[in-house]
Amino acid sequence: MCLTIVSQLTTLGVYAQTQSYNQANNEIDFSHDLSQKWSLEFNVGQSWTTKPGHTSLFSSLAQLYTRAWVHYNPNDKWKLSFFYAFYYNKYVPEIDQREAPEWRSAAQAIYYIKRKRLILTTRWRIEDRHIKNVDSVFEAVDRLRGQIKVVYPLNGSVIAKGVFYGIGSEELFFKTSSKVSGSGLFDRNRVSAGIGYGITNNCQLELSYSNEFLPRPGENQSYNAIQCNVVFTNLLPRIGHALFGKKTPEGSSAN
Repeated sequence: MCLTIVSQLTTLGVYAQTQSYNQANNEIDFSHDLSQKWSLEFNVGQSWTTKPGHTSLFSSLAQLYTRAWVHYNPNDKWKLSFFYAFYYNKYVPEIDQREAPEWRSAAQAIYYIKRKRLILTTRWRIEDRHIKNVDSVFEAVDRLRGQIKVVYPLNGSVIAKGVFYGIGSEELFFKTSSKVSGSGLFDRNRVSAGIGYGITNNCQLELSYSNEFLPRPGENQSYNAIQCNVVFTNLLPRIGHALFGKKTPEGSSAN
C-alpha cells in the first residue's frame, strides 16, 4: 500500500532527471528512565556527503544536530513523545545546499505490535519546523511523517548483550508549502534496512543503509546513506556505580 501511495504521489516527478548523492550519517543516543512510564532522551548527530568530482562519503560536512526528548509510556502498547531540536545545515554549493539553520519541535505517537521475537511499530510524527530562508527569516513549515518499522532479534528472544537483530523501515513525509520547502505536498520517501548488535544489555550498535527519494520540480534528488548509531540506556547511573561503587546495607563499598 505504501508503495502504491508513493507511486501515485511521485508520478509527476518520475520522468524528471534524478541527481544522486551518497552520505554517511552517525548518531549517538542517550536515554534515561525516570520511572516505569517516563523517560528522557538526548541525541547528537552529523551527516557527511559526497560532492561532484569527490567520491568519498566524507567529502563535506552537511549537517549537525542536537535533539532532546521526553517520552511517556501509558502502557506496553503506546509510546507518546515530544522533542525540541536544532539542526545546522551547512552551506555546500556543490550539491545545491544553502546554509539553513532550523529549530524543530515535534509530537510523536508509536504503537507497538509484538509477535514472539518480532516487534512491529507504526509511528506518526507531526513536526513544526522553523527554517531560515533566503530572506534570513525563519519560515514555519509543518510536516507529517508516517513510518512502519520491524525489529527482529536473530539469536535471542530479546535485544540484549551478544544478540544481533535485524531492522527494516518504510517512511513517508508530507509537508506544507513555503518558500524554503517548495509547493509540493509530498516531501520524500525513505526506505532503510540494517542490523544491530547488543554490546551490553544497555548499549547497542546499529549499522544500516537507507535511500531517500525526493521528487522535485525539474530535478529529483536521491540520497543513499550509510548510518551508524550508538544507543546508550541509563548511562549516568552506571558510570556513577563504576566510579564510586555501590554501598551495601552495612555501609561498606562493593564493586
